Amino acid sequence: MKVPEHLALSFLMAQFGAQQQYGPGGTALMMLAGFLPDLDAITLVGGWDVYRRWHRKLGHGLPMTVLGPLALALLGAFVYNLGPFPPLWLWLQAGLLGHLVSDILFYGWPVQLLWPLSRRGWAVGLISWNDLVPTLSLYAGVGLVLAMPAFAAQGALAGMFGVLTYLAWRRLHPRPRSHWGLWLAGGWTRRSRRLVRWLTGDFISR
Repeated sequence: MKVPEHLALSFLMAQFGAQQQYGPGGTALMMLAGFLPDLDAITLVGGWDVYRRWHRKLGHGLPMTVLGPLALALLGAFVYNLGPFPPLWLWLQAGLLGHLVSDILFYGWPVQLLWPLSRRGWAVGLISWNDLVPTLSLYAGVGLVLAMPAFAAQGALAGMFGVLTYLAWRRLHPRPRSHWGLWLAGGWTRRSRRLVRWLTGDFISR
């Protein structure tokens, strides 16, 4: 997933309890927890070689997985007094794990979950980089939650179910053959404006 998609996914996950128990602050922390692994993208300042060497390793490994949600939960519970620590820590841990699972399922770039203890990477690679279907599904879920807050959990479930259903379909049909299927799977980027690609989180394609 790209950054806006991770933020959308974490926002939707928060609607199953974190928002109700901890309010907007809990949702904000969920979104931050879901973003934490991609902090290793800061290695890009060292150039593409440094980025390729450390991305999906430095922020996706054990230190961030164990310590990141813990630090955020301590901040939320004891500094901002959002509520009890244990459930908040569990929600934030789930938010970060959601990031890792989606990274493994989406693209073919291996995630080194056990770094620095192991350099083994995991990747399923069900979809291509600019596949538009998961993005639209997640954004639609966010839209439903914002438009109908009384049915936030249902809206969040609809958005996430759309993504899971599409991933299952791509598992069975790895290569779209129809014109629309190819367009949605990434062909739309060929004549798209840079701003449109930015809205999906693609800051790389030219």
